[in-house]
Amino acid sequence: MTIGVRLHVRYALVVAAACAACIALVLFCQYSNRQHLAVGVGSEQSGWPSRVASWILSLGRPRQHDDSDGDAAGASEKSWALGNVCKKKWHRQFVLRNASSFTFGFFNRPGFMALFKEAERRKWKFQRTASPNLPSLQTMDFIFTHPSAYGSFPVLRELKAGDHLIAAVRGMQAACGSKNTQVRMLAQHAATMGCEWDKVRFLPRTYILSEPAQCEKFFSLPSLASIIWILKPSSSYGGQGIRIVTGKADINKLESEFLPCRRYRAGLRPDNRYVVQEYITRPLLLHGRKFDIRMYMLLASTKPMLLFYRPGYIRAALREYNLTSIKDLSRHLTNTHVQAATKTNFSGQVDEHFWSLDQFQTYLDKHWAGNTKAKNFVKDRLFPFVKNAALYVFHAGRKKIVRSPGTFQLVGLDVMVDEDFNCWFIEANNYPLWPYQGDLSTNISLSMAKDLFDLTLSLHTNPEEYRNAKPGNMIHSFELLLSEMHDCKLKKASGFNPCKVFARA
Repeated sequence: MTIGVRLHVRYALVVAAACAACIALVLFCQYSNRQHLAVGVGSEQSGWPSRVASWILSLGRPRQHDDSDGDAAGASEKSWALGNVCKKKWHRQFVLRNASSFTFGFFNRPGFMALFKEAERRKWKFQRTASPNLPSLQTMDFIFTHPSAYGSFPVLRELKAGDHLIAAVRGMQAACGSKNTQVRMLAQHAATMGCEWDKVRFLPRTYILSEPAQCEKFFSLPSLASIIWILKPSSSYGGQGIRIVTGKADINKLESEFLPCRRYRAGLRPDNRYVVQEYITRPLLLHGRKFDIRMYMLLASTKPMLLFYRPGYIRAALREYNLTSIKDLSRHLTNTHVQAATKTNFSGQVDEHFWSLDQFQTYLDKHWAGNTKAKNFVKDRLFPFVKNAALYVFHAGRKKIVRSPGTFQLVGLDVMVDEDFNCWFIEANNYPLWPYQGDLSTNISLSMAKDLFDLTLSLHTNPEEYRNAKPGNMIHSFELLLSEMHDCKLKKASGFNPCKVFARA
């Protein structure tokens, strides 16, 4: 046998051996994947062999894209097998150490009875601390706290990633922090998308008085005194410090407080920062009473990012709306803090304060029967508006969000409706209270607590379980709005343009 023939034989043997190895690897990985599926999708045991096998199997296979816009709301989990767009594998972010001693911890503004009750139902241990330190935090599996705690208690950052679930996301304040920040970030996102903030029909006309340019723009408005305004401290909650400004005398008082604008800016303390917003003078009323709507947005995970929406409830004032009694805030501020402080027998009238969205639609069907806008208003107009509002708020602050395993955050979204059935976003609340007064609000809070715990525990323990979930899918009572597992790096979602969605007529 010549040297050339011997070389050809050797090459053939090498190629044959390589092919046999590849076939064996593929068969091994297919068997391995079947074993993993038997114990749950997304098992951590599948490593580089599966990825190599997937690559080999994909050679020569045409690449598929899924460019559909998502299913209709209410799709069941059975419709999840819709094909994957993003191939990145997401690993679990939380390791359940000992289910029998699972500890639910609170610090910094406790008082959420629905969460206590649900934790108690699950037989979780409970711990509360006012001044957390590392040893005390390390004993908590599930930590519920205010998002600002990352600044107030830097010890939170020392916790080992994956050992705890923390109901606060660093950087989320950019999307739902102070009122100043919210308005600024919403305007900046509109500018990033190439549209003018004044062309976005989303918030009532709003100015940040601690920013000289906006302050000067506000005080230079023509007929300023003929418009009713509402002045809000940037960082307050529960109606604290809110004033309604109307007439020349009130404007003169404002000018004495805030002019000249640049002097006001110098040395400004956070508790002295204000926004001023055009007051909605013709709101839709319920039996003559003003109301607002509390909805929810849940950033359920940051690695990967999954954003959800959940319907909420109505909060109605207990006194009739009257513009001639403009200084009686109980007729104009609908939040529970103000209403409870106004009425000595609030517990006896709590069912008049909290309404379900079904009750609201029934009221519209009865009292606005001839109005086409009122028909199916909740489903056809309110829900789409709030979902888009959640997306806008999220994208406005998304680049500031710190991706950290095991973190999530629930956000309250407040909306008003005027008498022409236009929806208006009022503000986002980064630490919404869970009402626990009366049957309606108690049931809503208990149901949401159960679903929140179920969703976040399963998602952070095994994110691959949600691989095929698409926008529109319902997971418990939460509807998925966007998923980084479906939309790689949120490239599609990043194109959300508020000027197209909330364009002024």
